[in-house]
This record gives sequence, C-alpha cells and structure tokens, in this order.
Amino acid sequence: MLEERRIVIDLVDVGARNGVTEVGQLARFVRAHGFEPNPTEFVKLQSGRTDAFLVHGVAPPPYRELTYWPFALGNRRGRSGFTVTPVPGSAGILPPDLERMREIVWKGRSYLRTLADDVFAGYETIEVELRTLDDFAQEHALDHVDYLKIDVEGSEYEVLEGTRALLPRTGVIRVETCFVPMRKGQKLFSHVDLLLREHGFDLLRYEIDPAQVGYKQRLTPVEDLHDSRVPDPHGQALCCDAIYVNREISDPDRSLAQAAVLLSRDYVDEALHVLRTRANVNDEHFLELLRRVQVAGPSVTLRRAGYRAVDRIVRLLQSGARAIRS
Repeated sequence: MLEERRIVIDLVDVGARNGVTEVGQLARFVRAHGFEPNPTEFVKLQSGRTDAFLVHGVAPPPYRELTYWPFALGNRRGRSGFTVTPVPGSAGILPPDLERMREIVWKGRSYLRTLADDVFAGYETIEVELRTLDDFAQEHALDHVDYLKIDVEGSEYEVLEGTRALLPRTGVIRVETCFVPMRKGQKLFSHVDLLLREHGFDLLRYEIDPAQVGYKQRLTPVEDLHDSRVPDPHGQALCCDAIYVNREISDPDRSLAQAAVLLSRDYVDEALHVLRTRANVNDEHFLELLRRVQVAGPSVTLRRAGYRAVDRIVRLLQSGARAIRS
C-alpha cells in the first residue's frame, strides 16, 4: 500500500548518538534525520563507527535517505551549554542533579557506587549550537513528521516546546521521559504528557526497561538474587519510553504512514483502528487478517495459555473449598 500511494515516511531522531535505527522494516520508504550535538559522537555517526556498531554490530538500516545534523534541538535558537559525561549516553543540555542521583545505586553490575558518582564523575560542559525543530522544518521544507523519537537526557520537554507548530502534523512520538528529576530544572513525565495531550495526542503506552529502574539500597536487582522470599521485586522507575499517537491526523496518506509506523512497533490494534477510520484502506480481507494477527511468539503464547489454565484450576479449587465449607 505504501508503494502504491508513493508514501515516504519522515522520521526525526533527536538524540541519535548510536545512529538512527527506528522502524527498520520500513527502511526503503523512510527519509530520516538524526540530530547529535556532541562533536565526538557526531564524528562516529559520520564514520559509521558508533559505540553500538563497534560493540554490538548495530548499524542503521538501508533507509531511502539518512542525514545527520551536528546541533541540539530545544525551545529557542542560539548557543547552549552541553554536559559531556564519562558515559556518553548520559550527555545532555541540562546539568545533572547530583544530590538526587546519589540516592540511586546504579544496578551494582558495571558500576560500584551511585548513579551520580559513576556516570557523571568528572563531567565537563561545552558549548553547542541550539535550534528548534520548527525552524529546521521550515528551512528544509519538512511539513510533517510521521515518527518523532526524542531521547535527549532530560530536555525532551524543551524539544517539544520548539516543535509546537509541527506537532499537529506529527503522527507518532516516542519520547524518553523521567519520573525522577535527574537533571536540574528537568520537566517530568506529567509535564510532557500534558503538553502532548494539549496538541491532540493520546498516550498509547509507556515502556520501562530494566535499565531504567534504580535501587537506593540494594546493590543488585532482586531478580538477580537466588532468595525468592525477598518481597520487593522492583526498584524505583526512573524513566520510560512513552509512545504517543496523534488522534487528529486526518489526511489518508499521513494516516497510512502513521499506521505503518505503529505496525512496525507491533501496535497492531491501534494501527488497525487508524487504517479502518482514517487511512482509506478498504481491503476487508487484509483488515480482517490484521485483526487476528498474533504478535507474541509461540513461547509467549504457550506461557500465557499456561497461566490461564492455572488460573482456571485455582478458581475451581477455591469454589470447591467454599462448597465444602458451606
């Protein structure tokens, strides 16, 4: 369908240190822009020798077009301080809140002290160029974004503030946002959520990776321990990747692109809703197949079936015990 309608999917990745790798299944339809203001990391992007490639062999898929830009995005145009950290993935515009982060023992795996002392020890501040995504879009005739990914270590809200004109024409947003202030002056999940809802977005879900969970006293996550009697299986959620869908996209072609992005991330139900209601897709056979698609693999499906069987047995035992007592 994308080919028939000659759809090009516009992807913007803000904070592209390890290379743009989103929606790889759609690569031949994707025109991608990646933004990385850290000069050292930008050189790696240009050479293709990012940390992700050198350590894990991860490289960008064969996009239709891919361009990297050496500046930061925010809510104004000018120059800005930029915190460069010993752990490159923690670099960002906002300075770290070391006092708050010293509460967190960083998983006890690669680091031995606190999040502040290990990840931010000896950080320095450099100056980088700062622009808004709205300005960039106007300069480069970018009148819509089908998929916007933002991961800029605490200044995601400011990036969205600088995207207000473009937000009504943005289909899907994946934004890292925090529940705990890890940076000074940082806006949290609630601020980001309200801003996006004001612009017609619905929260589809948020994903919390185990690496985004912090422990204040324990040195290891409980799942690494052999003692299953420990009552606290999880630490404090620090951040999440929140997925938002613009419910006000009405153009059929942009709606089709929105649905394709959602499908590429396995959000089948939401994609099907967009295809049925806004994308002018009338192939009922295809839509019915999509309704019945099984996203989970066979092992997950069997495990879920096992859980349901156990639940049924427990309910039968409970009802039998009640009958005996009565």
